[in-house]
Amino acid sequence: MSTFAVNDEAEKKQPSKLASLAARLVAKNEQDNLNEVEQVGKTNYRDDDRDSGDDESDDDGFGAYDSIDNEEDEEEEGEGDLGDAQMNMIERLVAARGSADAGTAAKITDLLNSMGIKWGGAERVKRTDVFGEDNVPSIENLAEGLKSGKYKRIVVLTGAGVSVAAGIPDFRTPGTGLYDNLEKYNLPHPTAVFDIDFYKKNPSPFVMLASEIWPGRHLPTLTHAFLKVLDDKGLLLRNYTQNIDGLEVIAGVKEESVIECHGHFRTARCTSCKSPMSIDFVSKSIIEDGVPPICSKCGGIGKPDIVFFGEDLPNVFHNNINRDCRQADLLIVIGTSLAVQPVASIPEFVSDSVPRVLLNREHVGGWDRSDYNYRDVFVSGNCDDSVEKLCGMLEWSDELKAAYESVEGRVGEGKPAASAEEVD
Repeated sequence: MSTFAVNDEAEKKQPSKLASLAARLVAKNEQDNLNEVEQVGKTNYRDDDRDSGDDESDDDGFGAYDSIDNEEDEEEEGEGDLGDAQMNMIERLVAARGSADAGTAAKITDLLNSMGIKWGGAERVKRTDVFGEDNVPSIENLAEGLKSGKYKRIVVLTGAGVSVAAGIPDFRTPGTGLYDNLEKYNLPHPTAVFDIDFYKKNPSPFVMLASEIWPGRHLPTLTHAFLKVLDDKGLLLRNYTQNIDGLEVIAGVKEESVIECHGHFRTARCTSCKSPMSIDFVSKSIIEDGVPPICSKCGGIGKPDIVFFGEDLPNVFHNNINRDCRQADLLIVIGTSLAVQPVASIPEFVSDSVPRVLLNREHVGGWDRSDYNYRDVFVSGNCDDSVEKLCGMLEWSDELKAAYESVEGRVGEGKPAASAEEVD
């Protein structure tokens, strides 16, 4: 999969040293990370070095950090305070850590606190600005904000978990996930079934799998109905779905509100010459004949326009993700392991003042669980159960039920999701 796109021209010309340093620190082991953060507490970031393109600084991003060595600087920063850019670097460091390193992230926040460094967004984000004075991050307080009209531009990131109730297995659940049930395909590793280079050499495993998961056999779930409710109320800025089942649009979510990050089964093309191929021909080859579709122009192997490992995400993703993250005032993440980049980084690109809500069976990603958490909410459980709970708090239960029941019998009638031109 491609790396996260940067659409701002300034960032294209001069990559952020903050991001570079954070990446370096994340790559180190736990103790090294703690040592680096402790050192950061004694240094000051020079914004003019970042913007000037000074060739004397190190390429790895460390060259822009100088010791605080005069009283004027100390008075300017204040005891225990950090500059905006420096605090942003530390926030990026902690936010970038995966779920496997959640313990280390907590240790880093504790270390910062013990050093007297203000945490939770420094001067740029006050804890009370997110959920209000004396309010803690919780699903109840989030519901109150929604009911009061505080959130009007909601970005929802969905994964395979939202379609499990429709009878479509997710990828990584032990025992029942798709990757745990691919032994019959004799793969070198489970993800090879979606590897573009492997597919070109041995298309049979994907052909067999695709015949089983091809859209048209499943109905949208309550979680898909929840997306429709948000969309109907004008609250859904965008749904970024990692799924390829098309159930969001079948549920009635407007085409322009959905971005299918990993593609879909509605169109197809040759993997060699990239010529479009008839989806009817491709589906017949895969589902009825059980053979890979062959391109009539070059003899290459065709496939549906779903994104394999080793392929770029659709342009519609890159054309909209940065703008949507800047505009969002609430992020809801549902049913995903946050294991596949670049989509897994979406939670880190919304503003520090934006609440982030995770509805999932287990804790994933960089959701803050420390005592200094001011914006992250985690609701454990199945997606549909969590959605029902939230809609009950919002007094949307009747609307959720109506949206769910309205799609019965409509499988296959959904319109295509947005093209890059439509959403841009």
